[in-house]
Amino acid sequence: MPQGSFGRIRAWNDFLAVPPHTAADTVVLANGSLLGGGWGLISVNEGTTIATVDEPGGVLAITTDTGDNDNAFIAAGAFTPADGGMVCEFRMKSADYAIATSGSAVFAGFSETLAVGTPVLPLEIAASTATYSATGGFVGFLFDSDATDNPTVPSAQTKTGLYYRFVAGDAGAVLASKDYNGTAGPALGIDCEINANGTTMTGDKFLVFRVEVDPDGLARGYVGDMQSGEKGAMRLVGTTTAALGTTDNFHACAGIENRHAGAEVLEIDYAYAQGWRDWTP
Repeated sequence: MPQGSFGRIRAWNDFLAVPPHTAADTVVLANGSLLGGGWGLISVNEGTTIATVDEPGGVLAITTDTGDNDNAFIAAGAFTPADGGMVCEFRMKSADYAIATSGSAVFAGFSETLAVGTPVLPLEIAASTATYSATGGFVGFLFDSDATDNPTVPSAQTKTGLYYRFVAGDAGAVLASKDYNGTAGPALGIDCEINANGTTMTGDKFLVFRVEVDPDGLARGYVGDMQSGEKGAMRLVGTTTAALGTTDNFHACAGIENRHAGAEVLEIDYAYAQGWRDWTP
């Protein structure tokens, strides 16, 4: 069949074009806003955006509205694994990794389910109960301040408190995975070991999250964590051992949802996603 010259599909934004607003110049988050570079923004109850002007390189700050469970996501896509695989990467941070009464939930990765008017986190964790909200497949990284479970940590260090985890699911249930030691991942996800040695995870520090999905639907998740002394390398957290739907359409996305009646902020330094074109006529 005829093919053009541009089989690779890329979405990239370094958020350098966001005007240097002051705190008084926030911009209302309109559902479906185009951010440029192949990225758009969707939300529940809107909120605001603003450029972060005290850091170089272009940083987009997204602030949720003030109702409980209000959220906002940036998204690009859709991408299909069978067309040649897909990858996404985000460098981002949140200032608030607090307890449930004044905290938030954050997701970065791929999700098949992403409604424009009512986007939801594909997985939520309350105490030690995981609720798989997405009806389609997803894979990525989750932080949820409502979680109180004490995880089994791959490195066997003593661990308590809040943490990011590598998660995957499909059809409203967990998708089988394993950590870097080969141990099966639980329904609550695999600890990313960002807050090393059981310490409280530091807020307002950039982390890098990367998700790769092969054409056969198997996925890997990597974290870059400069605050733990890592320099220049992405660290493997987990892989899926059951496949996502290879012909399903996935959105690369990153977003934040508040866990109380108050605004929460997610700062995104860059957003990248890549897939391949379906040349079927």
